[in-house]
Amino acid sequence: MRRYYQVALHVAGWMLLGVWVIYFLQANRTLSPGKILDVTLGIAFQMIIFYFNWYVLIPRFLARNHILTYIATVLTTLLAFALVRAPLDFYMFREFNPEMTSLYTTDRQLQYALGGLVTIFISSALKVTGNYIRNERRNKELETQTLTAELAYLKSQVNPHFLFNTLNNIYSLAYKQSPETPDAIMKLSLLMRYMLYESNDTLVSLEKEVTHIHNFIDLQKLRLREHAGIKFDIEGSMEQKQIAPMLLMTLVENAFKHGLVSKNEIGIIIKLVIGNDVLVFSTINNSSTHKKREFGGIGLENLRRRLNLLYPNRHQLTLEEKEGTFFATLKLYFAPN
Repeated sequence: MRRYYQVALHVAGWMLLGVWVIYFLQANRTLSPGKILDVTLGIAFQMIIFYFNWYVLIPRFLARNHILTYIATVLTTLLAFALVRAPLDFYMFREFNPEMTSLYTTDRQLQYALGGLVTIFISSALKVTGNYIRNERRNKELETQTLTAELAYLKSQVNPHFLFNTLNNIYSLAYKQSPETPDAIMKLSLLMRYMLYESNDTLVSLEKEVTHIHNFIDLQKLRLREHAGIKFDIEGSMEQKQIAPMLLMTLVENAFKHGLVSKNEIGIIIKLVIGNDVLVFSTINNSSTHKKREFGGIGLENLRRRLNLLYPNRHQLTLEEKEGTFFATLKLYFAPN
């Protein structure tokens, strides 16, 4: 379809040129059968030069960066066409043009060369511009395909990682024959429904992401005997706010994985602050003094990569540990409407 569109565009361009020349001759009252034949032959020669440059000279020389060879070939081509056209014009149109008394004249040769040079310039400009646009479109498509494939790969790592941790929690409840095991399975079904049917979208509503976090925290509370040290605060309005799915959950999972929860102190603090154009999500958790903190786990590495892909130049992720307390802060800037 694109090929037919290009052909139609070229045909329309040449027809428009012919109509414009005839209109110009008619306006100057110089239109005659001889002039029409002269214009037709002239346009035919320009078309030959145009497409010879388009299909032969540019691909063989200019596209391969052989600039000097290209220039030399163009000049040779223009000279050859001038030498061929001069006899045709002389023998075909001298009866219509009494001033044409010599086969080769400097004025006519210069006229042929300049006309051909303009055609070469237009042909090269259109060809190079078209190639540039096609290459940019192709590179953009490849970039989009690569980005989509990488995001799908990262998300495929996030979901099994999350499921593995949650199943371990439910296994712990079942092993202890806890009566809360059915509730844990129900919570897991809600989490899996979100992951399977909604997290495949590029963006989800912030309300759904927060509900998912609440379900996860409730599931963790079923596992923990002492959960007075878990706190989740929200400031600001979540209405009409969207976010890439499963980004915030990585920090929540990390807090529960490494945090220590007790009755005597707040072991895990989660806070979400929503502004007009920015979101700040932070977690604070006590960490084991005998367990070395590693910032390069699968979850955090995937989070960094997804942020770079989904929020380039629109995010800040800070991870820090001080005296047995781990701080994680993620700042996201919403895309302008």
